[in-house]
Amino acid sequence: MVKRTLLTLVVIALTGLAVYGQGKRTVAGIIYFTNNTPPDVQTFPVEIFTSNRKRVVGATLPGNRHQFEFRKIRRGKYLLKLTWPNRCVLWYRMDLTKESKTQVKVIMDAECAHFNGTIQNLPEQ
Repeated sequence: MVKRTLLTLVVIALTGLAVYGQGKRTVAGIIYFTNNTPPDVQTFPVEIFTSNRKRVVGATLPGNRHQFEFRKIRRGKYLLKLTWPNRCVLWYRMDLTKESKTQVKVIMDAECAHFNGTIQNLPEQ
């Protein structure tokens, strides 16, 4: 009887952990330039906001290969903000309700020429 109860509690705990982990999402991306990559791309802020822009969910800077990553983001709908300081701000809608990992590839100079300050869907991969 004690073994059965203990086994039941272990199964419930493991199931709870598995379900809890399924709710978290990862967003990873890279910033490209078509011409003349600025030397300071590692200082470009990358942020995730709630869909109404009232709260910052996460913030980071790109690494030396211009890559960024956010982990353990709750499933939901968000806005991704990439800033080229004193030049451009790009906003992208993200739906993190379906996929557990979202890949983002932004060609910054081309996107800035057309979409500075406007909210767009994520670029097609």
